[in-house]
Amino acid sequence: MKKLSILLLLSLLVVATTNGASLQLPKILGDHMVLQQKSFTKIWGWAELEQVVKVTTSWNEKSYRVVTDQQGNWQVTVSTGKAGGPYTVTIQADITRVLEDILLGEVWICSGQSNMAWPLSRSETALEEIPLADYPDIRLFTVEKNIATRPNEDLNGSWELCNPETSASFSAVGYFFGKMLHQELGVPVGLVNSSWGGTPSESWTSRESLSSFGDFDQQLEELYGTSDEEMERALREQTRMEAMIKKQRDFENRENIGFSEGWMNVEFDDSSWDIMTCPAEWSSLEEIGMLEGVVWMRTRISVPEKWLGKPLTLELGPVDEMDITYINGVEVGTSRKIDNWNTPRVYQVPASLVTSEQLQLAIRIVNTNAQGGIFGKPEQLKIYPAENNDETSVMLGGSWKYQVAYRFPEVPMVFNSHTPSVLYNGMLHPMKNMAIKGAIWYQGESNQNRAVQYRTIFPGMIEDWRTTWKQGDFPFYFVQIAPFNYGPEQTSAELREAQLLTLSKVKHTGMAVTMDIGNPDDIHPTNKRDVGKRLALWALAKDYEKELVFSGPLYREQTIEDNKIRIHFNCTGSGLEAQGGPLTHFEIAGEDQVYHPAEAVIDGETVLVSSPEVSSPLAVRYGWSNTAEPNLFNAEGLPASSFCSDTWKRITEDNK
Repeated sequence: MKKLSILLLLSLLVVATTNGASLQLPKILGDHMVLQQKSFTKIWGWAELEQVVKVTTSWNEKSYRVVTDQQGNWQVTVSTGKAGGPYTVTIQADITRVLEDILLGEVWICSGQSNMAWPLSRSETALEEIPLADYPDIRLFTVEKNIATRPNEDLNGSWELCNPETSASFSAVGYFFGKMLHQELGVPVGLVNSSWGGTPSESWTSRESLSSFGDFDQQLEELYGTSDEEMERALREQTRMEAMIKKQRDFENRENIGFSEGWMNVEFDDSSWDIMTCPAEWSSLEEIGMLEGVVWMRTRISVPEKWLGKPLTLELGPVDEMDITYINGVEVGTSRKIDNWNTPRVYQVPASLVTSEQLQLAIRIVNTNAQGGIFGKPEQLKIYPAENNDETSVMLGGSWKYQVAYRFPEVPMVFNSHTPSVLYNGMLHPMKNMAIKGAIWYQGESNQNRAVQYRTIFPGMIEDWRTTWKQGDFPFYFVQIAPFNYGPEQTSAELREAQLLTLSKVKHTGMAVTMDIGNPDDIHPTNKRDVGKRLALWALAKDYEKELVFSGPLYREQTIEDNKIRIHFNCTGSGLEAQGGPLTHFEIAGEDQVYHPAEAVIDGETVLVSSPEVSSPLAVRYGWSNTAEPNLFNAEGLPASSFCSDTWKRITEDNK
């Protein structure tokens, strides 16, 4: 969960202090929006004190009148009919606002961390999907990132029609979820994406709810004990420091050292520079360490004479985080997105630069968080003819020159996106008046080392949202985190268990299992289509009464039969299946609590598990590792969740 953009300009308390102000509406109410069909939803805003506000809805030609309160707040509750449109909503006060192109349909909140924020443009099927993503009855709203120290009354964003341009930057999971609902139901769908990469569940939970757990009391005391004056002073200093950093990381600011001294040029004298072995993370080098800043790296490349005058392909492996790369002083490629830290660089060198058997390679690398550098495998660093990539490559690993151009100063962070309740305050609370059908959620990676704690705070967050919206137990469907190599301890298996347990703890919840579509080497698996579809299956079956299988097998109970354990499941569909061979990733343990690999066979709608190492079994587990990609499915092709039947101590038990 490394490279996560942090919004450094935190908002101060935003409340409806619009005394003397003209008619205003929250950003979530605007042209092209979708309102929840067949419901009672609020239209609200701010105006002058004791101002009469009249709201007229065109779908039923009804008018509603209200007088603003002493703070200038007003709201009316309007009834909506069945799906359709377009309609208008007219609001009259000291001025008149007409909201155009309003649809009635199904409204869903899409929230979580980076795997929910992950845009359609970076999904596995982007090239085939985006050109076809022309669905004018699907409307998209992306909430701008905002940290707030108190519950806000408004947020930033705007409604857009779903088309190839707007869909590309929208949540891929949200898009595929909404697309399936739209196609299956034939009604407009409104999707509100309020997500932020790398954030824990507690950031999305209110102060009131978190206070009941006791785990976050100190952080909440610091947050809510900070006066507005103290916050303003801290923010000014933070803004000043961030401006300094922004100037140094800027690729266009040619006054920065390196640019100004021509460190990319062939004739530049780098004889005084230090030497490192490349590839390597900077953190592994004593001279650089955990550097957040700007480093230039240079090396000479010797190419065969027969390559002269030919275009070449340069591969560098992943570069952490952003880079601009030169050959003989000429830019040949750049990556200026922080999130591309794990993306291998492949740049094309034009034939016009290959005029000598000695080429000068120079790279300016900007790292904003934790480790940095060119950190891939040695075999990833190479150059070869672009028109004949079968020819032997020139390998580029080895000794490189480097020079630190700038070390970013430590910014005095006031609060950040990990601070409990700040994202609830800034990105959820402002939508509390809007009627919704339900919510989908993809998060957990940032809580995986506190999985036992997640058993309580995640269900608490769900109930907290339902309290905030005051719309009863609306559906809440979430994604079970995918396989990823978090390290030697099986913390993510325990997090998946916490998510599985939530199904029985909190009513009207559902879980999309992703054991088969993850990537143990990438925390951001790019198959978002199946994730969105699996969430949609829950909604279609549970909320829209479609007859379909909505989940893979979910552990229900075990029974011990002599030296075997029989596992019983819910959601077996048309039957259990092992994909690709015998069942894998089952383990069994006895009184000593030591698990051994087990043989597992399907027997009807159950699985029988045994091991010659365990004569008196007590417990069984399945897929119990960070990187497990097991193979138990139902006949509908939906995978089984990992599980563990024991109640023994978990490795994350004491983590807070």
